[in-house]
Amino acid sequence: MRAVRHKPQWAQVSRIYGRFLQKDTAVARAMAKKTLDELEAERASLEREAYDEKNRLLNQSQFQELLELQTDEEPEFVEEIVAMYVDDAEAMLVELEELFSEDREEPVDYAKVRGVLHKLKGSSSTFGADGVQQKCEELRVHCIGEDLAKCRTGEGSLAQLRERVDELAAFLARYTAKTKEITVAKQEA
Repeated sequence: MRAVRHKPQWAQVSRIYGRFLQKDTAVARAMAKKTLDELEAERASLEREAYDEKNRLLNQSQFQELLELQTDEEPEFVEEIVAMYVDDAEAMLVELEELFSEDREEPVDYAKVRGVLHKLKGSSSTFGADGVQQKCEELRVHCIGEDLAKCRTGEGSLAQLRERVDELAAFLARYTAKTKEITVAKQEA
């Protein structure tokens, strides 16, 4: 009999606790939820960071043109373009790293390196990635001089190009996440 008495009591406690948790979670979500204005301000701050002359991550006019192509009918358009650019840039960097690998037995094929750099520079130019484009040009100059040490490390090297692409990819991930957050907030409003 005791077991029967405890089941209803436990069930009642469980229901009460469950309602409390739901209410508490809803309150916490409401308190943590940012307003649309706050989210827009955070995105504007990210844009200022990207367009800053010191950072030179993105060219404002070119990136704004890309953003303007997104419509309500295709809400993931920019995210898809960003993903394609980052994936392509990563593939080209891997190819460059293989061409400059210290483990490579053949000499560096500088003509092939310049071809890969040309593709990366072109896609970066179209995308508005000024910082990546600049690093491509600096590395290209080292390739023309066939200076392997400068191509691998130091100012204008493959290592710096890698850092710049990684920095841009991280920024774009934050930017697209913020844009998604804004889209969700608009839908819930």
